Amino acid sequence: METTERPEMVLAIDFSLDRLDVALRGPAPPWIWGHRAYANNWAGYQQLKQDLLAELQRVSPVQFTAVGESTGPYWWHAFYQFSHDAELAPFDPQLALLNPAHVKGYRKALAEQDKTDPDDARLIERYYRSVGIEHPYQFADRYLRLRTFSRAYARVLHTLAAEKAYFVAVLYLWGSEYQRRAVRPFSDLLGVTSQFIVDEYADLQQLSAIPEAELAALLEQHSHHTLRQPQETAQKLHQVAQNSYPLPAPLGQALHQVLQLTLELIRVLSDNQNAYRQLLEAELATLPEAQRALAYKGLGPVLVAGCLAEIQDTTRFTTGTKFDRRTQTDRPRTYRDGQAAVAKLAGLWWPKQDSGHVQGVQPRLARERNPYLRFWLVQAAYTLQRYQPEYQQFYWQKYREAHDHHHRRALILTARKATRLIFALLHKGRLACLEEGTLT
Repeated sequence: METTERPEMVLAIDFSLDRLDVALRGPAPPWIWGHRAYANNWAGYQQLKQDLLAELQRVSPVQFTAVGESTGPYWWHAFYQFSHDAELAPFDPQLALLNPAHVKGYRKALAEQDKTDPDDARLIERYYRSVGIEHPYQFADRYLRLRTFSRAYARVLHTLAAEKAYFVAVLYLWGSEYQRRAVRPFSDLLGVTSQFIVDEYADLQQLSAIPEAELAALLEQHSHHTLRQPQETAQKLHQVAQNSYPLPAPLGQALHQVLQLTLELIRVLSDNQNAYRQLLEAELATLPEAQRALAYKGLGPVLVAGCLAEIQDTTRFTTGTKFDRRTQTDRPRTYRDGQAAVAKLAGLWWPKQDSGHVQGVQPRLARERNPYLRFWLVQAAYTLQRYQPEYQQFYWQKYREAHDHHHRRALILTARKATRLIFALLHKGRLACLEEGTLT
């Protein structure tokens, strides 16, 4: 490409909430800017751009590369502007987003030195020059909204799961027999009728004072006649009240108040979950490349949205070159390389551990990953093994083969298998849309 023949000018940035500490190095070794600081806001970016344009135009033709660490969300605005700014477009801006852990490890490998914001910017540039990056960072505007909604949805799911676990723990303290399998009155501790009991009665002993027939009628009314055996449920509630550990009145009241507030938060989070689901479904309707995956039994709109938001344009994984270990040369990427790259992006791969004649027999799962993509692929595997016989058979095969952590190992291996399916569905959908001209 023409851009690779031009000399490179590298702007290294240390991001923080308040400032952009930058260092600029041109094609020649000396620093153009050893250090400059700009406000990390729109006005600061405009000033940085004007100063940068003066240097770029002075040594033109040149390719501009911005390098920085993915420090929280502080890098996002400046990088987005660099990639979309029309005045910088003639210099073919490239974005190199670095893992802070890698830069930290690189610092430790060097002789001990000062750590200040100006030094950090120069260290980032030094790391980039020494190690480089495998792929430049790109903003896929087409999927920005979908990624925003899907990541927020994932956060709600994790928070909701944590609150439900906390509710169950406090529920045991409030009524120690309430969730015992032998006498559990409700199969779903967070069901409508169970929530009514926890909300309405501050003390379980109040339940024992209600006649069974009256309590059964009350349960049937609040369950909207969905309880199969309200009389038996009433008996179990009496048994729970009688066999639970007694509590001091002040402590029992405090625990009940915590349960009420936790239930209220769970309801709010559940409402948010439903709202995000509607947003995801509406956004997916604008992305025709997702329709093939949506039609596959076991992959609902939430799973498809989460995977597509992180994988994005599948063709980016099948273009370019890859080093072939067998031939020791670079070769064009294949479709198989593409699905393997997606699995690697999600951390669903096992780095080899060989040294001399010693070979690791139990390689560990990769630690570095896109946690959102990994989450969605594992969730997809869990769903697919319930709906698809092929994945169910594979899951149970790996479950039996595992020596420990059977479910976890089987689910991770099923997720790796599901990666091939999801990549294929999204890739075929995108190719079909390209042929039909429906992608904009």
